[in-house]
Amino acid sequence: MESTSLNRSPGQFLRSLWRPFLWVPLVVLIAGLTVTAFTAEQLANHTRILAEHAYRAQHDALVSHLHARAVAQSPERQVEQWLASVFSPPYPNLSAIRVDTLERHTKTPLFQSGPLVPLNSSGSLRSEINLENHHWLITTMPDNTLFRQQADKARLVTWGAGALITALGVALTLLLCARIHTLRNQVDQQQLATEKLDQRLGNIQVEKSILRQALNDSEQRSRDLVALSGAMIGELDEQGRVGFISANVADWLERAPADLSGTPFEELVAPDNQPNFRKALAAARSDKQMQRIDLALLTADHDGNTIPATLRILALQDPVHGHTGYRISAT
Repeated sequence: MESTSLNRSPGQFLRSLWRPFLWVPLVVLIAGLTVTAFTAEQLANHTRILAEHAYRAQHDALVSHLHARAVAQSPERQVEQWLASVFSPPYPNLSAIRVDTLERHTKTPLFQSGPLVPLNSSGSLRSEINLENHHWLITTMPDNTLFRQQADKARLVTWGAGALITALGVALTLLLCARIHTLRNQVDQQQLATEKLDQRLGNIQVEKSILRQALNDSEQRSRDLVALSGAMIGELDEQGRVGFISANVADWLERAPADLSGTPFEELVAPDNQPNFRKALAAARSDKQMQRIDLALLTADHDGNTIPATLRILALQDPVHGHTGYRISAT
């Protein structure tokens, strides 16, 4: 049986592929990439916000540390060296630390760590510290490069996970759509086969009706020919019992055909002719040729009246079962 897809035009074949096979994975791909991009940006922004919060907390801790050290050990001399000892630990989120005095007007800071930080720099935090003998302004500058790296790392991890999940979803969807496409082709083939079987069944039913009508016509023709011939036609089984006999028996022997069903035909033969009748049956069976015998048939009046008749006997042979009976005609 040829596949239905072989009978389609190229345009129909591409449309049949697009409908169950391509648009669903494409929707999964677009949705996965869209969700991944949105999630990556949200996570990158959240990571940057957390880094900024960590930077603010580190600035507050730095101010608190400086204030505590100044209270415990008030710097009176060599303030620059003292500030350098206070800010000696590394601070990963800070790119620069600057300490200015507010006691006098000067553009030179008391302490500078990292590049020069302007007081009005965007993103920088400033805090004032009032001590007994000092009034300082601490300015810190965040490490924006580190913030961008953390945000980019979060974005990259999110894109990697999202791309992997999206690829897996697209692959599974492709497999399912391919399976659906295969099953649909099988259903189309089965429908085509069913249509052909229905058409064949319809043709068989038409042929059956024609054959039944022909059989009925043949049977009626045979009955008409038997009635027109005036002969008595019958069939006997292998033991010589009547299986079928024509309606002419009522005119011949004044017996109904139904009354003779299963009756040995020998009982309808005059006793003097019964041996010859048996010999004719045996000869028809052994010679496999039609036998002719003249004999007398008994009527149903029980007065011994007989009707002379010429009986023709033909043995019936079946290739499987062998001898199955006899066919007779009487005139």
